[in-house]
Amino acid sequence: RDWFQKTQGVWISPLFPPLPSTHTSDADISQTRFKTDLIEYLKSYTSVEINEWIQTIRRHDLSAAKVFLVGSVPGRHMGADNKCRFGHLKLRRLLSEFGPSAKNVDSSWPAIGQFSSIGSLGPTADKWLTNEFLSTLSAVCGAKSLVTKPRLKLIFPSVENVRTCLEGYSGGGSLPYSSQTHRKQTYLTSYLHSWRSERTGRSIACPHIKTYTRLSGDSKQMAYFVLTSANLSKAAWGQLEKNDTQLAIKSYEIGVLFIPKLFTNQEFFEISKSEDSDKLSNNCFPIPYDTPLTPYSLNDEVWTWDTPHTQMPDTHGNAWIPQT
Repeated sequence: RDWFQKTQGVWISPLFPPLPSTHTSDADISQTRFKTDLIEYLKSYTSVEINEWIQTIRRHDLSAAKVFLVGSVPGRHMGADNKCRFGHLKLRRLLSEFGPSAKNVDSSWPAIGQFSSIGSLGPTADKWLTNEFLSTLSAVCGAKSLVTKPRLKLIFPSVENVRTCLEGYSGGGSLPYSSQTHRKQTYLTSYLHSWRSERTGRSIACPHIKTYTRLSGDSKQMAYFVLTSANLSKAAWGQLEKNDTQLAIKSYEIGVLFIPKLFTNQEFFEISKSEDSDKLSNNCFPIPYDTPLTPYSLNDEVWTWDTPHTQMPDTHGNAWIPQT
């Protein structure tokens, strides 16, 4: 079901050639430091099996990778350098160094998060979501003091999205957001947008993909794109602690960051409007959902997987009665 009935995302690397025979190296000549960051991430597992793969990676040239690696590793990462090695601070640092220019991207470019699970984000939006996390998504190069935060838009399936998807209500089993958590953060509803992907024919394929980006106000250009395993949670992205001196992360995550300049020498990607033109080489980027986004209507309800739905049958004629 994950492959045939959901919307997923996968990044496929270039073919990485082997280094000269018997030669292993951690040397990284790529602009994205992909090899260095991948080895650092894998080392954090302290696993014998994974260590074998690290040795394989060392024997290959990964300099053709044009994406940046953004990983999360459990722990409290302390110090100015260490706290920016993983989680959302790693993304913030990369966007500050390689992201869009402050003179070309202003507050009219909304930050967009799209995901398949939501964690506990705090009693008010500014506790983490619109303060710490949005500061990362809106990071730019240049005169940052002149930049105001953009609007935040979040894409997460509504009950109607789930009811009418290929799997029906059972598709919501892969969208683990609890009603108890939502009752503590109902402010989230004002940021939510429905899952809609008519362009790709995937409106009925429930999203399990997780992406983060910034789009122009007219939804025609994109400043960057993150494809990741990290859902919208402090556990996945990290939370600053002790006067911002450390970043606390609770889960392993991994993702890749696309910066337009590394693919096309252009400041922005163009948003693809046709499935046939989804080619990075043409400066068109295949985002998984339709633009402009579709805000929740007054009748829409955020999907929570432990809430029964017995009044309206799904696409298979079934009701939803969660197991307790």
